[in-house]
Amino acid sequence: MLPPQNQPTIDSVFVYGTLKRGQCRESCWPVAPQNVVAGWIRGTLYGRADYPALMPGDHQVVGERWRFAPLSMPRVLSVLDEVEGTDGNSPSDLYHRHVVDVFGENDELVGAAYTYFYHRDPQADGFSRVPIAGGMQRWPTD
Repeated sequence: MLPPQNQPTIDSVFVYGTLKRGQCRESCWPVAPQNVVAGWIRGTLYGRADYPALMPGDHQVVGERWRFAPLSMPRVLSVLDEVEGTDGNSPSDLYHRHVVDVFGENDELVGAAYTYFYHRDPQADGFSRVPIAGGMQRWPTD
């Protein structure tokens, strides 16, 4: 899952759930980020009490962009792939890792980042669509 040779290196991960600051899996990050900034991506967010599920869509899903030293990215992605239950985006994975555009608080494009999309039917797995508040979806909802 390396970017093609002519593409810039992606040095960020966008998170929207349990890996955000203050959430239960914040301690899973294997190295300290260079910075963490609020942002949003396009998608549709589903949630339940224990964690959220991101699906493709056109809503603004709020989260955080964690930026790392480029040399740290292989380790970061290896650990997060294990946390998110993906093995190279195989058919049996819980999540698949993809590249998305991340937008800042003023709706400006701040760059590309990896994120994890749920790879099963979220409603069949007990998730409900997260309500849209102020034009955005966020988890947890309270």
